[in-house]
Amino acid sequence: MIALALTRSDSVAARNEAFVAHYEEVHQQAWRLALYLCGRREDAEDLLAESVARAIKAYDKLKDPTRFHWWFMRLMRNLHIDHCRGRKRQLDVADYGGDGMLWERLERYPMHGNPGRKLESRQVFRALDSLPEQLRLPLALTALEGYSLEEVAQIMGLTAGAVKVRVHRARKKLLEILGPEFEVQQ
Repeated sequence: MIALALTRSDSVAARNEAFVAHYEEVHQQAWRLALYLCGRREDAEDLLAESVARAIKAYDKLKDPTRFHWWFMRLMRNLHIDHCRGRKRQLDVADYGGDGMLWERLERYPMHGNPGRKLESRQVFRALDSLPEQLRLPLALTALEGYSLEEVAQIMGLTAGAVKVRVHRARKKLLEILGPEFEVQQ
């Protein structure tokens, strides 16, 4: 009986260690995804915490541990969708007086020395935030985070072709929002 109890606690410890190791690899990307999904730091923290709690409970159901990254990102996205169904999408931070989220995003990406570029980046992030989530998320994940179309497809539960179409539509809509005077530089 004691040997059985020791074996069970050893397996739980090994499971927890494996979970922590997998989660540490994905944490930064998961945090950025939570920010893109929620738009506010507080909501992103809540989403990430709840996602971790659910992932810990469901970790034993993961058949292939090498797919933890995609499994966790998809779990978090689905959790966010569940929250959105229950309430209306929250307003962008800039709409109620603060640009904290916008500046937090800008700090993550290299900026050019030109002050005009910072203003342009701010306009782009505001325009990006105004896109519907089904367009905003694939564009942010591919253009800002560097995910491939196949990786975004796994996160969103779509085909790579569907992601490609959404990225194209998002870019087109973004240029419409920014206006003809906005110059795209490669």
